[in-house]
Amino acid sequence: MMIRQLSDTRVFWELKEKAKWSHDHEEKKTAITELSSLGEGAIPSLEEIMNVTAFQEIKAACIEAIKAVQGNSKVATAEPDEGKALAKTTSFADLPP
Repeated sequence: MMIRQLSDTRVFWELKEKAKWSHDHEEKKTAITELSSLGEGAIPSLEEIMNVTAFQEIKAACIEAIKAVQGNSKVATAEPDEGKALAKTTSFADLPP
């Protein structure tokens, strides 16, 4: 398990560094796409890339990647709704005095 964690950490780091410092914009965008495919753990790296880069094209790619990751996590955690269940909301009447 420890080796897998180190391997994952290294992959995140390598992709993040490639996206931040590569001279090739396509290589940067490819690294961003690969990072986003790793799930929610990639969001801090994508935010870091977005904060470091001066290129609007790369910032836009990071924003889209973050949206995609967040959208995928919502879809993965959502339970199927067969039209029978109503959305659970909390109102002030539900809160204790």
